[in-house]
This record gives sequence, structure tokens and C-alpha cells, in this order.
Amino acid sequence: MGDAIKYIIVFITSMAPVSEVRGAIPLARVLLPSDAEFLLASIISVIGNLAIAPIVLYTLGYLERTIIKRCGVIGRIYERAIKLARRKSKSVEKYGLLGLTLFVAIPLPATGAWTGSLVAYLLGLSRTKSLLAIEIGVLIASLIVFASVVLGLEIIKKMFFI
Repeated sequence: MGDAIKYIIVFITSMAPVSEVRGAIPLARVLLPSDAEFLLASIISVIGNLAIAPIVLYTLGYLERTIIKRCGVIGRIYERAIKLARRKSKSVEKYGLLGLTLFVAIPLPATGAWTGSLVAYLLGLSRTKSLLAIEIGVLIASLIVFASVVLGLEIIKKMFFI
């Protein structure tokens, strides 16, 4: 497999809802073992994950309108659930953006840009402020994952005298 394909795979993985940078950076290390290639692929994965938040945030409104307009009973139930979530968000709003940043920054499954965008949308938080909070969270998560991969490999090398 050519190197260009490997970089594309890492980029797509970083944009996927389940893996994001949490999966893309370790994958980059496996696919591109040289340090320079791994660093470049890691940067590409961060860019891919940063790019997904605005797409998701700005698409959710369209999807919501489509569901409400075309899905009858399900649309009405969905609309009520959204209104309830937004009413409840008043108490969360005090910590919303900092909480959103920390939520996205924790590199665990279902805590990335996709879920952060959905949470921000459901809580009715400002798109612009939410986008900034999510992007900062992605950068923090990327640094944590990158450091974990690099340090983890160094520890393994020392343990096994590689």
C-alpha cells in the first residue's frame, strides 16, 4: 500500500464518529512507523478531526428540520425531547463551554468532536462558542493520545530491551 493511501486512511479514520483522533493517531503509528511520517500523519489526523465539528454542528439543524417536517409522530416526539433538553440546558449553561471542552478533551470512546457537537446542539449552545470549545478539546485530546502512543512505545521498548 502506498504512503499516500496510508495518509488518506488516517485522515478518514480521524473524521469517523467512533475513532476520531483516538483511533487515527495509533493507526498512524502502525501504518507509518518512521517518526517523521508518524508526526505528519498525526497532524493530518488532527486536521481531519478539527474539520468534522463545523460540518456536524451546521448539519444538525437541517437534519432536525427534516425529521420534524417529514417523520410525523416521530418528528413530534423528537421535537418535544429537544425542547425539554434545551429547557434543562439553562442549568448546564453556566459550565457548558468549559464542560464541553473537557468532555471532548478526554480521549475515551464517545467523547470526541461528533458527540461534543451533538451535545452542544441539543443544549442549544452558541455554535461559534461551541465550535471553539470543541476544537480546543480536540487539540487537547490529540496531545494526550499522541503522548500516550509515543510514551507507551518507549516504555514497551525499555521493558523488553528493544
